[in-house]
Amino acid sequence: MKKLLLCLLAIPLLASSDEPGQWIDLFNGKNLDGWVQRGGEAKYTVEDGVIVGTTVPKTPNSFLCTEKDYANFILEVEYKVDPTLNCGVQIRSNSLPDYKNGQVHGYQVEIDPADRGWSGGIYDEGRRGWLYDLSADPAARYAFRQNDWNHYRIEAIGDRIRTFVNGVPAANLTDGMTATGFIGLQVHGIGNRDETLQVRYRNVRIQDLGEKTDYRTPEIETYTHEGPLVKEGAAFRKLAEGFKFTEGPALAPDGKIYFSDIPNERIHVYDPASGETSVFREESGKANGLFFTPAGALIACEGGARSLTRIDFEGKRSVLAETFDGKKLNSPNDVVPDGSGGFYFTDPRYGKGEDREIDIEAVYYLTRAGKLTQVAADLVKPNGVIMSPDSRILYVADPGAETIFAYDVPEPGKLANKRAVASVGSDGMTIDKAGNFYVTWKGEIIAFSPEGTERLRLTVPEGPSNCVLVGKTLYVTARTGFYAIDLEVEGVR
Repeated sequence: MKKLLLCLLAIPLLASSDEPGQWIDLFNGKNLDGWVQRGGEAKYTVEDGVIVGTTVPKTPNSFLCTEKDYANFILEVEYKVDPTLNCGVQIRSNSLPDYKNGQVHGYQVEIDPADRGWSGGIYDEGRRGWLYDLSADPAARYAFRQNDWNHYRIEAIGDRIRTFVNGVPAANLTDGMTATGFIGLQVHGIGNRDETLQVRYRNVRIQDLGEKTDYRTPEIETYTHEGPLVKEGAAFRKLAEGFKFTEGPALAPDGKIYFSDIPNERIHVYDPASGETSVFREESGKANGLFFTPAGALIACEGGARSLTRIDFEGKRSVLAETFDGKKLNSPNDVVPDGSGGFYFTDPRYGKGEDREIDIEAVYYLTRAGKLTQVAADLVKPNGVIMSPDSRILYVADPGAETIFAYDVPEPGKLANKRAVASVGSDGMTIDKAGNFYVTWKGEIIAFSPEGTERLRLTVPEGPSNCVLVGKTLYVTARTGFYAIDLEVEGVR
């Protein structure tokens, strides 16, 4: 029996107009009455009913704070942030003369537009650091919308703080260190950079619950899934054709599916809404495995160019990794983000090897800061790679050994407890919410439980190379075609 999680959005209880719980606008849409600036010297202005925070070089973090303190409340706010600017919403925060000369400190609901995607996590500003990150919650990480308005709902009741990002549950923290304080809208410091970056806030409102701590909202309910993984009567349907060798299907933030045609050096995009397929990029460096980050960036294993690259949401390409210890990589094959801003990728070598510089076919980890390390160097030919829904297990397919290996991930970039979980190889893999992982092997799609028990076996019209589970639709790249089939379980996001 495998457990599936279904997240329910908390809905506030109704309150009469003269009781705590009435919605109150904290921002009048015209000026900054009721607010005071603390910390740095970033500029706060009002434009068209929106609070606009603008960065200023050589100044610390800035905060636009409510004059009033709040204890128990439900706060809602919408924001739109520059893709390169980290910010946050302070709650139950304080500025005290006897604490670091009045430095703002307290709970901050993170705004993180970077590839890490921890928007909605809780950071203790000026004090203890991270209290609740989102490394183990892909649904929350991918709830953020890059270069668009996002909605936060923040519940602070008693010693419990819960956050929701665009309706998706994120942090669920129990911490009693600070019971009351002001609300603050942060503009993060940018050091010596001479840039003009902005974050915008609007529709800032609060339900002040006063001393009320017995307010309850629905919990996240746990459901179970039993029976077959594939939908009864389901069959593969061809969505597109005419390719040479398809690979690397990846879900984009807008719901479209990207995939590679390696020999033709193209990346294609399939739109489930219209059923149409178009070319996203030519001269792709013979890109193989693809993966989108929460920031909307496409990470590509360019096997021909022998590099790991990043294409941001505006289409700008940059190289993330191409050498290790001064030697050119073999041919990056498949990649998966780790939930903390880093990436695991495999680097086997296929085809001619005259220009080969690294003898080992390994698994690498690229940190958020850009440091590359070799984390698994004892495999024959590592290929497909995927992480468990909670980011605590890394699965690596080794077709050379005809084995799927699992590793515990005690911390980012560290692997432990290597073990064989399935006696097959795979070109690519995907995973569902229950933790079942799906492999492509010898003309079939095979699904295994996290422990390695076979759960599903499907024969594909053409030999499959890779797959991705989106909702309850399994998309499959298979030689000259692109296929789909309906399952009874959902993908991780």
